[in-house]
Amino acid sequence: MTTHNMTTIPATEDNLKLEEDVHPFDADLPKTVEFKLHPVIVDGILGQACVGTLGAYSQRIRINLAEEHPDLGTDFQTKYYIFTEPGKVTWGHSGASFTIEKII
Repeated sequence: MTTHNMTTIPATEDNLKLEEDVHPFDADLPKTVEFKLHPVIVDGILGQACVGTLGAYSQRIRINLAEEHPDLGTDFQTKYYIFTEPGKVTWGHSGASFTIEKII
């Protein structure tokens, strides 16, 4: 898919994983970590996203958007999510969902 002169692919848990992630069980936990998020488009809004533990105990998805999303806001994070198919995420406990494309 090409959008706004950008080539995208459907995002998946695998292609959004952090290259470097930290977990509280790591023996040599760094004091500060800068996570490198992937460029994405969520429901047509440009942003960045990743999947990882982000220094917590469980895996989660994190999304930072350039504009306000009606359900996600501009800074969204949850551990209650599932990729129901490439490019589609259902989150929370009420079946809410969004589409997500990774910019390549």
